[in-house]
Amino acid sequence: MRRKPLLIAWTVILLGATGEGRAQDAPAPGDVVAGKAIAALCADCHGFDGIARGPGIPHLAGQFADYIHAGLTRYKTGDGKDERMNQVVAVLAGEDMTNVAAYYASLKPFSERPGEPGEPAALAEPDPFAAVREATAACAGCHGEDGNTDIPGMPSLAGQHLSYLMNSLSAYQEGTRTEPTMQAFAEPLTRSDIEDMAYFYAAIEPLRTENLGEGDPFAGLAVTAPCVGCHGREGNTGDPKTPRLAGLDADYLVAAVNAYKDGSRDHSIMRDAVIELREQDVKDLAAFYASKEPKALPIRKPLTIAEWTERCSRCHGTDGNSTDERFPILAGQDEAYLLKAMRAFHGGARANEMMFAMSFMMTESDMRNLAAYYARQRQQ
Repeated sequence: MRRKPLLIAWTVILLGATGEGRAQDAPAPGDVVAGKAIAALCADCHGFDGIARGPGIPHLAGQFADYIHAGLTRYKTGDGKDERMNQVVAVLAGEDMTNVAAYYASLKPFSERPGEPGEPAALAEPDPFAAVREATAACAGCHGEDGNTDIPGMPSLAGQHLSYLMNSLSAYQEGTRTEPTMQAFAEPLTRSDIEDMAYFYAAIEPLRTENLGEGDPFAGLAVTAPCVGCHGREGNTGDPKTPRLAGLDADYLVAAVNAYKDGSRDHSIMRDAVIELREQDVKDLAAFYASKEPKALPIRKPLTIAEWTERCSRCHGTDGNSTDERFPILAGQDEAYLLKAMRAFHGGARANEMMFAMSFMMTESDMRNLAAYYARQRQQ
């Protein structure tokens, strides 16, 4: 037998089974009064007024009823990943979900409440790397302001693969790379810091070094045979986890090869590849790679907040004021919730092909900036 909607079940319990005052029919679809009674199950987290009771929980007041209903259905069918929501929705009939969605949609929009939200975030930021430049100022003394250094023995960072740069900084944090200055610099960095800095350097066009060292580039070609499989024929690798060698400072390359030979850089594949090289071989190999032109990576420059919101507006409307019930209103939504949702789409924890495609290229800073921006907008 199909279970009666929750409101009817409560009415029977409250008024008794005598028949007096018993509801005879199910509430009409979208019954706001019936939905308010059902909202008692939601109020601990979402509030009777639709305003979230804590960070990371979405406001529901003034949100589209169809969107709320779609979210409830996702948990009903088992596609949702929140255990508490799964438990609550499990006891709701279809009419219950329709009614509670109608109730929350009928409330005053969350962004219009006193003190909600703060001043709108500014869009005018012509330099998407502005926040990163301050963090990379400490790197400029060795690696150059734009990641292209002219200091002998120092590696240029410009144009290296994003994954390689992130892995290198993480290695200094974890102690698998032991250069004291770099370890001290990397220790306080968050994952977001590392990602932003890596993106900054990866997007810069690399320049070839002027320091070719003491080796013979022509003789060095014959020495590179074991290197081609990972680093490419002329040091411009297509492997995102392998460093580009083309155009790097020759003294740095000599030091790096010798570090793999003596084990101070712990990498078994590299050690096996260079262990038999003589001193002159190392110098020739370094001169060969230093003489080659580095190729820029096909990495687009990060979008500004204005460019991101222009893309988001195609579905979510100007400043997050969606006019399409398929897409939620973002204006004034809880900032922590917006960030959590974008991270879930970014990592694939929430299955939505469109949102995965949109968020896949976002950095952590992109997601934080967008969450802050939309949380400070007002519904129109």
